Amino acid sequence: MKNFVVLFLLFLSSQNIFSQHRITLKIKGLRDSTLYLVHHYEETFLSQDTAKVDASGLAIFTGNKKLPAGFYVVAMGRNRLFDLVLNDQNFSMETDTADYVNNLKITGSVEATLFQDFVKQANTKAQKLKGATASQKQAIYTELEQFQKEYVQKHTGTFTSNILRAGVDIDVPPLPAKPTLQDTINQSNYYFKHYWDNINLGDDRMLRTPFIGKKMDTYLTNISYFEPDTIIQIADAIIGKTPPKSDLRKYIVGKIAQKFIAPEIMGRENAYIHVAEKYIIGEPESGWDTASIRRNKEYVAKMKPVVIGNKILNMDLTDTLDVYTPLYGVKADYTLVMIYDPECHHCQETTKKLLNDYAKLEAKGVKVYMACGTRDKKKWLNFVREYKTQKFINVFDSFTVTDFAHKFNTTVYPNILFLDKDKKILANKKLDTDQYLKMISQNEERLRKKK
Repeated sequence: MKNFVVLFLLFLSSQNIFSQHRITLKIKGLRDSTLYLVHHYEETFLSQDTAKVDASGLAIFTGNKKLPAGFYVVAMGRNRLFDLVLNDQNFSMETDTADYVNNLKITGSVEATLFQDFVKQANTKAQKLKGATASQKQAIYTELEQFQKEYVQKHTGTFTSNILRAGVDIDVPPLPAKPTLQDTINQSNYYFKHYWDNINLGDDRMLRTPFIGKKMDTYLTNISYFEPDTIIQIADAIIGKTPPKSDLRKYIVGKIAQKFIAPEIMGRENAYIHVAEKYIIGEPESGWDTASIRRNKEYVAKMKPVVIGNKILNMDLTDTLDVYTPLYGVKADYTLVMIYDPECHHCQETTKKLLNDYAKLEAKGVKVYMACGTRDKKKWLNFVREYKTQKFINVFDSFTVTDFAHKFNTTVYPNILFLDKDKKILANKKLDTDQYLKMISQNEERLRKKK
């Protein structure tokens, strides 16, 4: 008998060791089905576990790994049975097919019980919407909103409170009846300063809720119109709300880096460089893998030399007569540098457009420095003859000393850089002729004001 007891205790001990999560669900009226335990991630659902419903309606989600805490859905196929706040790893639930949500009972999980209590009370209040008039509905919505705020306040510090609070919009002070420009600016500043007030960025579990992804995408789109220095300040402020080494920190750093590594608006890549250097390359202990750190080091190294405002590096190239014709030897108010591949279709079309518009550019003091980025000299000379680019400065890397990829960030052809008189970079991407002309006008205006 003693040996049996010992063996039984060892069995229980082994169960606890190998079963890191065990969630039982009894559903009256359901059998021989498959249930899925899935959590939110941005706009998608990620399945974490599967359980078979037996003939008695019992399903057990169990495994040797802890489930990541978050906002979950218990689903059957494409049908959403009920929502669940999952924080604890061992608890039980009961419900029935008559009403999966309102008949749900939970034992052994404080967070799941808290959330279910909120859902039941909110559903009861929402029942009054049936048959209500428009004015009555508005009053009910106000009551529901107030109830949610009070529930959040009452249970501050819980994961359930963090989730419910995230669903509450921030209160932005309204504009006066006759707003001034400063009033609008003040309202906008308030919005961006308090945008994350209702999201607990110190809670990693919030990453697995419906709120973070969409909110982050909207925010990044809005701030992308700000100047690079402002974006960097905002990025530091958001990241500063997250704990070091946390999943949320990695997520937010990754989203900002992804948004600004190839921005729609020139110059915003400075935000990527800052974030990559400070939080990825500079924080290897935060959990970034060596491959990610290496890639970001490479990206930053390539992008830095062609950041807007920097003086471009010299190009030691020769012309069609093998005469040394370096980039810094070009005397012009503005220089358009085009690094290209003679066999690239986009390069050929861009060249045709430049030839057609060159009179407008030339009138504004622009010279075109056509640098062949490949090593086939014969193809380069054929390109010059075929496309009649003699009015441009045609150059080739005869000495094989120019690293177009790493020193000028040439990842695709054509790579176009627009420079001022001092060879400072005004634009680091391909623009239309009208955009170059507008840029010249703006630069001339700046110079006049400076004088």
